[in-house]
Amino acid sequence: MTPNALIEIVNVGFQYAGAEKVALKNISLSIQKGEVIAIVGHNGSGKSTLCKMLNALLLPAEGTVTVDGMDTRDENNLLEIRRRVGMVFQNPDNQLVTTIVEEDVGFGPENLGVPPAEIRARVDAALNEVEMTAYAEKASHALSGGQKQRVAIAGLLAMQPEVLVLDEATAMLDPRGREEVLSTVKKLNRERGMTVVMITQFMEEALGADRVFVLSEGRLVMEGTPKEVFNERVLLEKSRLDAPAFVKLRDELISAGLPISHEAMTCDSLAEELSRVLRSE
Repeated sequence: MTPNALIEIVNVGFQYAGAEKVALKNISLSIQKGEVIAIVGHNGSGKSTLCKMLNALLLPAEGTVTVDGMDTRDENNLLEIRRRVGMVFQNPDNQLVTTIVEEDVGFGPENLGVPPAEIRARVDAALNEVEMTAYAEKASHALSGGQKQRVAIAGLLAMQPEVLVLDEATAMLDPRGREEVLSTVKKLNRERGMTVVMITQFMEEALGADRVFVLSEGRLVMEGTPKEVFNERVLLEKSRLDAPAFVKLRDELISAGLPISHEAMTCDSLAEELSRVLRSE
């Protein structure tokens, strides 16, 4: 096992029953405690299948997946693995199980047999962390998409996981909702050291990760820091992916002859580079 790895995936393969194509082929990667990981890929690349391996919603047909040393194929580990690895899915309406926000957040701990006083404390703390305390007694269905996802995250926090996995959790949200969820996730990583795995179709979201894994046709084709991955424009195109918008703009400015650094990958860093170029003229 890789030193300090919280999740270890070794030579994993998987094929859905009745499917002609293999969903995952010989995937190996490790996730360290406290990391923010982004897994990207075209539709059908296998990224959501891999995501479901992380808390034993799917089990590998080949290879192994371990969470803090626990093999996901061992049924005796199942409850503990799912407590440690919390999943947030694409549609927030599918994750809310009661009609009132605070009851929804307390649902998981109650099922774990947590005493009522402790449930109350966990619910209050979780809602505070996602900045939804003011909505504790509100109807879940009346919330915006971003607010619903934050409640879903609060429900996981109340179960005290070590890893938060977002399976395209912002795909159905408007820009404001996406920003609300991403801000919450960044805060949890920064303040709690929570390990975060983001499955995303938005390349801009992956820029905030420590490492990026690129899947194509069920294979891991590239991994590295966001800078390393998104500066490989040719390989990205072969994987049917596009670079983030500001990386493309940066490259166009460089092609036009401006002395812009290849380190500039975000709006702020590109603005700083342009300001530097203008001051030097």
